Amino acid sequence: MQQQLVEAIHTLYHNADPQVKKQTGSQLEAWQQSESAWSLSDTILHDPSSTMEAQYFCAQTLRTKVQRDFEELPAQAADALRASLLDLLIRFATGATAVRTQLCLAIAAIAAHIPSKQWGQGGVVMWLADNLGRQSQEVALPCMLELLTVIPEEVGSYRPAVRPERRRQMQQEVVNAAPHALQVLASCLNQKGGHVRGQVLHAFAAWLKLSAGAGLDGPALASHSLTKAAMEGLRSTDTFEDASDAVCELVLCTSSRGSPEPQMMPLVQLLVPAVMALRPRFVAAAQQAQQAEDGNGGGYDEDEIEAVKGMARLFAELGESYTALIATASPDSMQPVEALLDVAAYPDQAISSISFNFWHRLMRQLTSGFSGPEAAPGANQEAIASAYNAEQQRRLDAFTPAYQQLVTVVVHSVQYPSNYHEWHRDELQEFRHKRYAISETLEDAADVLGWQSTLQLLVRPLQQLATSFDWRVAEASLYCVRSICRQNIPAGEPLLMSLFSSLLSMPTDHDAGTLQYTVAMMIGSYAAWLASTVRVEQRGLLLVSQMLQLLMKSLEHSESAGAAATAIRHICHSCGKYLAASHLDALMQLYQKVQGQGAAAPAGSHKLLEQDVQAVIEAVASVVSCLQGDAQAAATRALLEPIMTPLQARLQQPQPNGAGPAQQPSEDVEHVGAFVDRLGTVFKRMGDPGLAAANLAHSWPLLVTILTQYSSNDRVTEKTGRAIKQALQTSKKASAGMLQQVLETVAHQFQVTGHPCMLYIASELLKTFGGDAQYQAALGQLFSAIVTKALQGLPTLAAFDHNPDMADDTFLLIDRAVRYSPGVVFSPQMLPLIADAAMTGVLVQHREACLSIISVLRRLHDTNDPDREVDCTQQQQQQLRAVVEPRDPLLVRILFGGLLGALPKSRVDDIAAVLYDVIHAYKAAAYPWLTSALAAIPEQAATQADKQSVITAAQSLAAGVDNRW
Repeated sequence: MQQQLVEAIHTLYHNADPQVKKQTGSQLEAWQQSESAWSLSDTILHDPSSTMEAQYFCAQTLRTKVQRDFEELPAQAADALRASLLDLLIRFATGATAVRTQLCLAIAAIAAHIPSKQWGQGGVVMWLADNLGRQSQEVALPCMLELLTVIPEEVGSYRPAVRPERRRQMQQEVVNAAPHALQVLASCLNQKGGHVRGQVLHAFAAWLKLSAGAGLDGPALASHSLTKAAMEGLRSTDTFEDASDAVCELVLCTSSRGSPEPQMMPLVQLLVPAVMALRPRFVAAAQQAQQAEDGNGGGYDEDEIEAVKGMARLFAELGESYTALIATASPDSMQPVEALLDVAAYPDQAISSISFNFWHRLMRQLTSGFSGPEAAPGANQEAIASAYNAEQQRRLDAFTPAYQQLVTVVVHSVQYPSNYHEWHRDELQEFRHKRYAISETLEDAADVLGWQSTLQLLVRPLQQLATSFDWRVAEASLYCVRSICRQNIPAGEPLLMSLFSSLLSMPTDHDAGTLQYTVAMMIGSYAAWLASTVRVEQRGLLLVSQMLQLLMKSLEHSESAGAAATAIRHICHSCGKYLAASHLDALMQLYQKVQGQGAAAPAGSHKLLEQDVQAVIEAVASVVSCLQGDAQAAATRALLEPIMTPLQARLQQPQPNGAGPAQQPSEDVEHVGAFVDRLGTVFKRMGDPGLAAANLAHSWPLLVTILTQYSSNDRVTEKTGRAIKQALQTSKKASAGMLQQVLETVAHQFQVTGHPCMLYIASELLKTFGGDAQYQAALGQLFSAIVTKALQGLPTLAAFDHNPDMADDTFLLIDRAVRYSPGVVFSPQMLPLIADAAMTGVLVQHREACLSIISVLRRLHDTNDPDREVDCTQQQQQQLRAVVEPRDPLLVRILFGGLLGALPKSRVDDIAAVLYDVIHAYKAAAYPWLTSALAAIPEQAATQADKQSVITAAQSLAAGVDNRW
């Protein structure tokens, strides 16, 4: 067997045939799960003739076995396994590093299984120190350093298969061992070795991160040799990376809620000067980077870049950890601010962005995050408020220069470089993501400086372009102005009015559409401001008209068309009532023009994307909805006609060679689907329910024809169902005259196609008409027909897992029916069917489907649900209880299965909520169900103490104590 395993491992690593490697890998994975893997892995690792590949594979196997399959071993085998792992670690102390790492991970995993008392005094750390201490330094040092690194790093891992209570105990045990670990690490500082000091500091950082300072004495930590070594390491290129990690963790250990802990002040007084001493080095590196950026100097190596990142992180951690202290604006607190301004100005955005979170936190502190000065005894509220406001203004004034400088440097950072045309697509996408982060930082700065000061700073680069226009400077400035659009800028603000007017004369032939794109996005972002300006400024409507014309021109260029379409939609939404009176003809002409674009555009011609066409349609429909009476009706018909006419023509075309819908060309399917989407968009924006109902009736024969001819095409059916749903949402109860036709069509189409979109339509009908008694019978027939059909396709849990979308949509429909029309659910025919299906599928792995089923189960157990739009009658409640109560004993067992691993951990709270509702509904009557279900759970899955805690919680709940577990 050993020889066969070695040969299989050799095949896995060296065979050139991918199929053979794949098959061998599967066989080895299966072997790793067998019990024989324990002994055979140990044997090969102890065999001096085994290859490095075999050693690594077997070490990895032992690690995974300890993590996942420890309970396969007899209880008395734990000590022997621990000794064997340590013996192997000693053997490979100076061997392959990868093998040693896997063995260290295995020992860290066994610590999760074996309680601290079985390791002796001092726990796992001291046990390892005692046993390795008997070895030579050459053997003990690398083993101990790696163990003291992986143990704190792995303590929070979910890879070891232990109970939650044991995992919490293990975390506390390791935290308690931190002083011992630091003692051992300190003893390693002076040991000889090329990278010993760096490894010690790396492990030191891991223990600090784990403990977060808990159990560590501030003054003692300040004088600790490891702390001294960390700060000294900042001055050495060999240890800087590990030292910076350790110092960052020290900073985090000293702070709480943005301020230093009082007992940590001795350490803080050492850390701040040590970190600030790095500023000259950072400034020099920034100057060198800027020279390289400008082409005036050479680059620098990767190690220096990493060092710059480390320094930036140190400044940021210092600032973020002590933000509340810095916000007091004392003279001593400004040093980190100045250092973080240096970081923000760094030419590499990957580094400059490290400072952004600090600026956000400082903004929060300055605007709303401090308690104000101590109030004098007997001071009235007005005096307290006055003192608070005065203190806040003092702080804002103190940091105004810093935020002004921040705005100035980040405006330059968003500027496209001259060679951006040479960028790869991924580089361009990364640059745009970084600009988003800068945009958020500008919002923070505006909250401190105020919109006026910020706007002046952002517009200044544009004002300096009078003699020589640079599109990159203009684009960056406009992008930044767009970033503060959510500021409360007064309507008619002259500076902003002037900026918008300047867009009309701005050259646009200097780039490939980037400037036009940003101009369009900025206009759209200020749509609400433009609307408010129309109300207070005579020139407002003219400005809106000019912006609209500018956007229409931008539609003609592929680079800016999408942004222009989006901006037109925003303008029309915000300024619709003004545009309806003055620009309807121009907008209708645009509407007619775009109908030939998107999916309808001839091949090879310039065309808008279909999503951009949809944006323009929605924009014009929004303006039309602002009209009144006959004018709105006539304009709405004008919107529908260029959509319905091509659709009707397309549907009347004979199929080539008698082909059915399944063989229709993809262009035809795309065309029909796009025009149906356009129809739905128009319906969504109709402002008058009566008008929407009338037009639904007018277009209904066309919609039914599409559903019939394209019944085998899921995409067209989905789009048509969505259009019908949008029409019903807009028309509300005005569509009552269409109800019977819609019900018949939905029922028929679902029987034919089984498409979930029919469930969406039924859901909308139940929401609209479910509360009216006169429609109950018709709705009940539809509900019964489609839900029965849907649940017939979900007879088993495997079927739920195979078709989770149908399960999700079906139970969403049932959930809405319980809320709006319980009568259609609580019938003798439907209720048992729904209850059985919910129990069958509640353990479905698909998250949304599972949550939909859980929601239905909760509503079935809570007849007083406040979310119900229609209350259950007494008779319905009795029918519900008669169906649900006999099934609940089995349901409780199923739910415990979900809690114990059949479902992901993230769904535990949702499953527990159903159990809560069951117990809340039945009180003491639910005890036998609980005890029976708990008795069926093996001890390996839940201890007796775990089971008793559930019973105790249930008893408290039944007694009226609402302690949701």
